[in-house]
Parts: sequence; C-alpha cells; structure tokens
Amino acid sequence: MSATATLETFKTGGILPQSFARNIIGRVSEGSVVQKLAGTTPIPITGTTISVQTSQPQAGVVGEGQAKPVTNMGVTSKTIKPIKVAALMYWSMEARQADQSGYLKLLEQEAAAAITRAFDLAILHGKNAINGQTITGVEYVNQTTNRIELGATAKDKGGLTSELLAGADLVNLNENFDFDLDGFAADKSFKSRIYGATDTLGRPIYSDSVNLKDNLGTLLGLPVSYGRAVSGKVGASADTKVRAFGGDWSALKYGFVDKISIRRTDQATINDGGTQVNLWQNNMEAMLVEAQFGWVITDKSAFVAYEDKVADLK
Repeated sequence: MSATATLETFKTGGILPQSFARNIIGRVSEGSVVQKLAGTTPIPITGTTISVQTSQPQAGVVGEGQAKPVTNMGVTSKTIKPIKVAALMYWSMEARQADQSGYLKLLEQEAAAAITRAFDLAILHGKNAINGQTITGVEYVNQTTNRIELGATAKDKGGLTSELLAGADLVNLNENFDFDLDGFAADKSFKSRIYGATDTLGRPIYSDSVNLKDNLGTLLGLPVSYGRAVSGKVGASADTKVRAFGGDWSALKYGFVDKISIRRTDQATINDGGTQVNLWQNNMEAMLVEAQFGWVITDKSAFVAYEDKVADLK
C-alpha cells in the first residue's frame, strides 16, 4: 500500500492508486481457490474473444504414394465479457480519525475478502452472493454433468478414495478430449473428511501431516485448494451440497480488468437492507470498491463435482 495513501486520497470518483490496487488483487489471488488452480488471460474492459477447440484432429498411417488422410479439428469462439462486483462499506468518522492507518488496512483486507468470495462464487457456481441469484449469461464449473455422490461407496469397496478416483476417470477418460485432471478445489469441511478417512481396519487412508491452517495441500498427489465458496454457501447463496471440484483447470481462463476503482463520500444516503442511513447527518463515511473480471470455460466436461446426497423431496 502506498505510504502516502489516506482517506483524502480517495476523492469521489477517484481511482484506487495502483500500489493499493495491486495489494488488493494480490490478496484476492492468495485467498481464491480458482486462482490457485487455473490460468490467467488478459481481459480488456470491453471483453475479449478466444478460440476454443471442439474436437481433436487425428493423424493416420499412410504408405508411400498413398493419399494423405484428412482430419478435422473443430474450432469455435467464446467471448469473455467482464462482470463487475462491488462492495459498499461505511463507518463512523470518529472511529476512523482515532486510527486512520488501521482503517486503511482493514479496507484493504475486507475489500480483498469480498472480491475473493464474489470471484470464486461466480466462476464455480454462477451465483451472486448478495441475493443468491444466478448471474445472467455466464458459464460456471458446477454446470458439469460429471457428478459423483460422496459417501455412497462402502469402505471395503474403496470408500472415499474410490469415489475420488471414479471422478478423476470421468474427466481423464473423456471420449472427445485428452483432459488431465490436475487439481481439486474443496470446501473447508472436506478437509476433515479427508484427514478422517480410514480403511476397514480403522487406519488413516491419507498420511500427509494434518494442518488445518493450510488452505493448499495435496490429494492423491495433486494440489487441493480449500475455500468456502466451493460449497456455494456465500452470503445469500445457498449450499449446493458440492464438497469438491476436480478438473483439468487449464480449461478455465480468467482475468481482471486492470483498475480497481474506489469512491469515498460523507454526503450520501445509503440504503442498508431497507434502512436509510444518512452519512452526513450521522457523521459517517463510506467507500465503494468495484472490480471487474471475466472468465471462460472451454469445456465443462473438464470438471467433476463431488457432492453429498441431496435429500429426496417427499
């Protein structure tokens, strides 16, 4: 964060200083399960288009003087259209004046956390954390038709390991593409399930050292990143019962539009869940932080969802 950054730096309509913006984006990268696993691509503010392969070409054996075999490679294009996420935060002027540097640090942390949750939730579940509704016109990982029910396999049939491997096969043995499952995104609750899994004699299946603090580990020799957004339970968005996604994460590309904007005011009236808060009258201040990002999934069959059984409706 810039050493000269104060609340006065962020006048109404201002743009967040690049040093401050990089700190926020850096924190988003550290906290996001998607960004630990997937690759980035430059995203202009107007969006961008990338080529997507729809079928693989094949080479055949040909003898001397024989006609060369013809093969087709299907290609289409997908448009990455950035979406905007925003967080409006307000506080009392007196509290900020008592610890100005502390409020700037808190802003950085909370802005990054809010953007991280919105980012992962949008890409994994296509949901808006504020109202729980589906974001219009986007693809998301949980649209995959590859599904594995957790807890359905007995220990003497392989239990959790068998289920994880069955999901990997759904990705790796795809008939049309040479996908290679290379990592997992898992809900934090799945960590204890992994560490607690035992064989029929009660012996732990996974021998990695137990570290509940670490949000990045290994599972079946592959990286696993833990985060709350994997379940879909963020803000007003409901739990989907998904506990992990496995996938070939090269099939997902994302990017941030370069600038994060921030606007500050002590004059506005804010609607906080139906309650009108007059900032000036109550000696309060507010900041609006906005970020833009976009993503594309080349093929949703590159992913598998591991989910708890959903209760039957009677």
